[in-house]
Amino acid sequence: MKILFLNHNIIWRGTFFRCLGFARELARLGHHVEIWTVAPEADLIGKTVIIDSVNIWQTPRWGNVGDHDGGYAMIDNGIRLIRSTFDAWDIVHAFDHRPNVLLPWLWLRYRERKRQGKTLFFSDWCDWWAGGGITTSRRAIAGIDRIEQRIEEKSKILSDGVTVISTVLYDRANQLAIANEKLLLLPSGIHIASFPQYDKTTSRRLIGLPQEGPFFGFIGFSLWDLEYLANAYSHLKRRIKNAKLLVIGGGVEERAKEVFRQRFRIGQDVFLPGVIPFSDAPLYLSACDVQLLPMSDTLANRARIPNKLFDYYASGRPIVASDIGDTGTFVREHRTGIAAREGEAVFADACIRIVEDRSLSSACGKQARRMAETQFSYSNLVDSLLRFYQKML
Repeated sequence: MKILFLNHNIIWRGTFFRCLGFARELARLGHHVEIWTVAPEADLIGKTVIIDSVNIWQTPRWGNVGDHDGGYAMIDNGIRLIRSTFDAWDIVHAFDHRPNVLLPWLWLRYRERKRQGKTLFFSDWCDWWAGGGITTSRRAIAGIDRIEQRIEEKSKILSDGVTVISTVLYDRANQLAIANEKLLLLPSGIHIASFPQYDKTTSRRLIGLPQEGPFFGFIGFSLWDLEYLANAYSHLKRRIKNAKLLVIGGGVEERAKEVFRQRFRIGQDVFLPGVIPFSDAPLYLSACDVQLLPMSDTLANRARIPNKLFDYYASGRPIVASDIGDTGTFVREHRTGIAAREGEAVFADACIRIVEDRSLSSACGKQARRMAETQFSYSNLVDSLLRFYQKML
């Protein structure tokens, strides 16, 4: 099959990892797969790269990172629409509904319906955007949020099939009268071959961290809930004086890390290496004793399962996550760590427990790696997606 994945993110950010994870496995099985994503820097013409037989088109951008990264850039949208006029596909899969995804998806769908073609049009739902989700608080005018909510939901209703990342979004799809036959609950995963394990001593030496710990790790491009993390670390630090925090990521959200600079000793208690190449993520996460996933109880958090959860699984370290949505359910049911109930002090207590109970820590870390190598390996998850495509065909 000839398959197109439409992604609104900058390459190597956010949902791009979900696209690439499934795309490289579909390509391994003999399908032709392309991803349309966004260039990571100003680029007048864009470029195509090939990763594991997947063609990845980075569409042009005339502004720097931070300008129109949400899929609204006119040049990005215009060029995607032009190219959509000339390409033909068996399957077009839109990963969420941002303009640079939805507009070419709708244009391709219109052309295909007009000529009575057989292309199928799928949507992927991995975030709750409008109607109380990610973007609602950012809208100065409530009416704009209501419009986006209609677009977000209508794009799923129009689809031949919808993949959803969480049970919360599955239920939302059901509430829109999308039949179960058109839905697939499809979590993200990990490309395990890209995630080797390292011992803590070697990792800390190679990236210039002190050997004395314990180290608690956090990684992410979208730096959500850092105030929560800082408060939990304050509680933790009172009980474990040598506890250190490694916060990886930043970029356009670098200002979110000011909460650490204002409250802790950078380079002694808290370490902020900034954005790193994803190929270095295994090394940095291997330097940690425990991986952290703090989440405040919001609709957006209940609906999502952050990519970092599966990076944490692959690192082979135990996890402390907030008991929110499917994220908490996974950690609890997979026995990969502790799902802590709401509250920074409770979260800190869970961190202390898992550090002090070495038997529990070891068992959770080994189980996390097993889950990454099996159930949440993209080479396993792709079978469900392929069966879903074939059923709809």
